[in-house]
Amino acid sequence: MKYKDVLGKDFKNKQDAYKHFQLLRNQVPLGKKLDETTAITKTAMDKLFKDYFLCKDEDYYKRKIGEGVEDWSFGYDSKGGVCLWVHQKDKPKIKECKFDVSHWGEKVPVAAKWIFTCFGTGVLMDGDKMHRVKQAARDAVEIHKKFFRNRTKPNCNKCGVEIHGLDAEVDHKDPTFITLFNNFFNKYDKEYVLNTVDKSSHEDLWYFTDLEIKKSWIEYHLNNCNLQWLCVPCHKNQTYRREQCKQLF
Repeated sequence: MKYKDVLGKDFKNKQDAYKHFQLLRNQVPLGKKLDETTAITKTAMDKLFKDYFLCKDEDYYKRKIGEGVEDWSFGYDSKGGVCLWVHQKDKPKIKECKFDVSHWGEKVPVAAKWIFTCFGTGVLMDGDKMHRVKQAARDAVEIHKKFFRNRTKPNCNKCGVEIHGLDAEVDHKDPTFITLFNNFFNKYDKEYVLNTVDKSSHEDLWYFTDLEIKKSWIEYHLNNCNLQWLCVPCHKNQTYRREQCKQLF
């Protein structure tokens, strides 16, 4: 097995490991700190952190982990989704951290699928700060997805099933979002691009401070994107197939 002892079980792939995590997570009351009676115990989460958390981004580590993890819990993020919360031993000192994190209090939100290498691609953890630009780029063109949702009938483009509400995902067909992103931003110097984004002071989100590059990106995306409806199972299968393809090269 490639991923051993992920919350008590071994898995061949990240997809099954993450499904196991989601199943247990859904049994934990929101806002309750993990202990030895919760579906995901604190001991198990601490072990997951020790075995599968990899961080080479100093800014991210200071903001999210600080002086270390005291406790864990689950709660809502700024977009209404359920995320993992890190209760830090000591909050990051503002003078030691580039970003204002005082609004978070004693805990900070993290995306388990990204920070643990047994679940996702680990984009945030590879030391490549371009993930900041990708987040800003996704947020900037979210309006295109909203327009698509309001103007089209939600039938899965893969299996044909009619989908509604939380079962409906808007996905980039061909070209993929990453292809569009790379085609647009690769023409710029990397250091220049990294300096076009900053961290929001009230949410854990990256956004463009360079309005010209933001405008150009939005226009490029609008003229070149090809969106489609997918049901949740088809969307997950497609996402993991893309991830496996990347791992082959």
